[in-house]
Amino acid sequence: MKHIKGFDTLRAFSIVLVLLSHAGLHKYLPENDFFQIRVWGLISGTTGVYVFFALSGFLITRLLLKEKQNSGKIAFLKFYMRRFIRLLPPLILFYTIIAVLMYFDQLKVDGIGFLYSFFYLYNFVPMNHYWPELVHTWSLALEEQYYLIWPFLISSFSNKKVIRIISVILILCGMATFLWSKFEFTSNFKSERWFIPAVAPILIGSLFAVIISKTDKYQVKYHLNFKLLLIAILLFLFPIYSPKFMFKLSYLFQSVGISMLLTWILYNQETKLTSLINNKVLSYIGKISYGIYVYQGLFLRSGPGGELWIQQMPQNIILTFVVAILSFEFLEKPVLKLKERFR
Repeated sequence: MKHIKGFDTLRAFSIVLVLLSHAGLHKYLPENDFFQIRVWGLISGTTGVYVFFALSGFLITRLLLKEKQNSGKIAFLKFYMRRFIRLLPPLILFYTIIAVLMYFDQLKVDGIGFLYSFFYLYNFVPMNHYWPELVHTWSLALEEQYYLIWPFLISSFSNKKVIRIISVILILCGMATFLWSKFEFTSNFKSERWFIPAVAPILIGSLFAVIISKTDKYQVKYHLNFKLLLIAILLFLFPIYSPKFMFKLSYLFQSVGISMLLTWILYNQETKLTSLINNKVLSYIGKISYGIYVYQGLFLRSGPGGELWIQQMPQNIILTFVVAILSFEFLEKPVLKLKERFR
């Protein structure tokens, strides 16, 4: 698929939110509900993850639909091989480092928590096995769970039925957002990270990809339409003005806004705005954002307070970028060449 200008910058934006969040930005905000809750809903690391999710769902679904349209089917084995080739190299290195530090008693991570993370189940891990160095792997787990089933749905159903399926699941996600916290059995879990409801941002990104896949009328609708761009921005800002009773659903509105923005950028590749956000520095940060996300778990954890020298400021930030750059240039790039064998 042709490179889409501007998307790497969105990845850079999302990873910066994650880094700032894990570096302890929250404690520097004024002590009032507007900043601690509403503004934080815009700039938290979780919001950065929503951007990643929506972008991932949008792009992967476009690829799957294009493959289905061109060949009449989806080559599942090739799809999963491409995913593994893209995702595994940094993760293998990350888990190796974590395991070595555990072996020498440098990290207080238990084996059960490690296994939850390693087998892409960390979004379901009990709180007593939640470890700061592994917390970020909940989002990687959720994505992989999604892509275990999504290609089969795309392959098996028409676009109209896929849209109906997504709509039903999104309703369930909205209900679960309110319901899970009401049950006693969820008290030992971060139930907001369970597959339902956390999958919603990926689904919304996928939904937009399905909607625009069959017709050119959306290209006309989105081309140079700054009203739609404004709506996208307003939806992303939903936590600021949300009614209190709907605040928990902010992630749904933000994900719609993000997906609208993705669609607008896709259909406005030659505009000055797209060229402006497509600068080299941000684009490169976007390219290495996956590695940054994986390795920052070791260096920044889920927040300040690590005991190791590598987890102290400012070396934790420096090491995150250095390791991510080295990983991208000397590990990920060479391995990514193998993806061409599975096109």
